[in-house]
Amino acid sequence: MNQTATLAVVGGDIRQAYLAGLLRADGHTVRTFALERHPVDGCAAAGDPRSCFADVHAVILPMPIHHSGTLLNAPLSTAVHTLADVLDAIPPGTLTLAGSVPFWVHARAVQNNLRLIDYLTRDELAIRNAIPTCEGALQLAMEQTDHTIAHARCLVIGCGRIGAMLARKLQALGAHVTVSARTPRDFARIEAAGMEHLDTRHLAGHLPDFELIFNTVPAPILGTPELNGLTKSLVIDLASAPGGIAPDAALPAGCRVLHALSLPGKVAPRSAAYAIYQTICTIFQEEGMLS
Repeated sequence: MNQTATLAVVGGDIRQAYLAGLLRADGHTVRTFALERHPVDGCAAAGDPRSCFADVHAVILPMPIHHSGTLLNAPLSTAVHTLADVLDAIPPGTLTLAGSVPFWVHARAVQNNLRLIDYLTRDELAIRNAIPTCEGALQLAMEQTDHTIAHARCLVIGCGRIGAMLARKLQALGAHVTVSARTPRDFARIEAAGMEHLDTRHLAGHLPDFELIFNTVPAPILGTPELNGLTKSLVIDLASAPGGIAPDAALPAGCRVLHALSLPGKVAPRSAAYAIYQTICTIFQEEGMLS
């Protein structure tokens, strides 16, 4: 096993640039591609993917990996790159890491004999990402309302990592917090924390009671019946695609919805990059790439 490696860091937002810097600080040789708008000190910027990927130990693609379905997610690039072309440029057998990977990319990786790991599915990253996600949600709520969170009637839809943490933070700020869930075990946990609970499957008729609604469930659970009657509420949708709002839902007049995707990369990119870095280092060790 090696103490250092040659790595390619590709595309993504400012988190990828910070990640490249963290890996370079560890002593790794780091090449970058599709990060032209944010050069990283000590990292060689490649002009094309094949030269970037030649003889590397691993390729680190962004989170999320794609934009508009077929393009590499690369907002810091000066060019547009087809994701399939980037994948096809990776030498067979190369360890390839990426976040929020769709099925067709996994299939392409199998076809190209790539060892592809979706690091967003790792529990440790999901837990660490919950912190900036919750802080960003609170920041949005403060910026987008004319009242304090203290004493506000708040509903958190979903009791997973983000939902549970967000509910605790809202409660600590003095909000009146209700959390929706689906299982008796979660209902008991919510009650034990001193909060009210609702059943996520039966939200219709209950939402008008709340000033702030935070959705964490990545499924279209908020349709016209659920949103009916919302006239002065702010809905902050934190869920990944497809989000929590049904495509055919009719939004009542006065109801505002904010789709707050990828908050860690927007509100705390340095911390978010460090969370990815920690996860990737663990994967390297598990794969026997580093000692």
